[in-house]
Amino acid sequence: MKEKKGRRKDSIERFIESNQTVVLSSLSQLRYSILCEGLPKDNGLCPYRTYVWSILLRVEPLDVDYYASLVDRGPSNVFAKIQNDAFRTFQKDEEFSRKVSTSVLMRILNSHALEVESLELHNSAGAPASPYVQGMNILAAPFAYVCRSEVEAFALYSQLVSRYMPLYTTPNLLGVLNGVKLVDIILQLIDPKLYNFLKSKMLTAKIYALPSVLTLSACTPPLDQVLELWDFLFSYGVHLNIFFVVAQTILIRDELLKSANPMLLLRELPRLDARKIIKLSLTFVKQTPDQLYDIIVRHARENVEEEIADWESS
Repeated sequence: MKEKKGRRKDSIERFIESNQTVVLSSLSQLRYSILCEGLPKDNGLCPYRTYVWSILLRVEPLDVDYYASLVDRGPSNVFAKIQNDAFRTFQKDEEFSRKVSTSVLMRILNSHALEVESLELHNSAGAPASPYVQGMNILAAPFAYVCRSEVEAFALYSQLVSRYMPLYTTPNLLGVLNGVKLVDIILQLIDPKLYNFLKSKMLTAKIYALPSVLTLSACTPPLDQVLELWDFLFSYGVHLNIFFVVAQTILIRDELLKSANPMLLLRELPRLDARKIIKLSLTFVKQTPDQLYDIIVRHARENVEEEIADWESS
């Protein structure tokens, strides 16, 4: 009887299993592989996406006992808000609902909230971190869906919001509000006709793009395309979501310009096409002045409000 052969491993899987001694060059190689090849799908999901995300986000293995101790502490001060939002997370996605229970999502969100409350965390700009703001449930959901364990999902989620986008989760959503201003600036730079049309309808990015900025575009289905966008964001920086949001807007440019009520189109964007959005976004990056791009890079971690105001007035 012949021995059954295992699944053939692709180049990215062989890479993450190999002994990489030079961290920076190895990360560059991994990022480039994701850009060129993307992560493969096995029954709709990449079997090792969790490991790739852990490498890209620099997440250390988390002590299971530590997570268990957070869970054992019970409800945080914001648990009622978490509970209310968790039940509404990706309700229309049957595969997500089948795979991720509401209780798992609530435990992940509540544990992070408890951690923030107990440590009185402050972000890099000195502002207090918020245990929970509406929309953090959407940020946690893809991790709960992808990861094989609740502990892994918690570790990845906490690293993302605490290290890479801390100003997105302040009580006043400072990073998000700066992010939507940057969406307006980039849209005006790339497509002044569309920008001026939307402005004439009193539609700034703060009105229509805030959910997409806050959730790194995860508020728009389908989830498998969100995961591909996140592969790219975790490889090259979450700041690139600003360009993703602009790309999603420009992809419906013709429909918007013909519409008497464009907000109806912007309220429910078309289903994501990750490769198309990434390709279009990269062309926008090339057209962005270096000084402006630097502001975009830093906006999720630093208060760039004055720099944005200076740019808008110049």
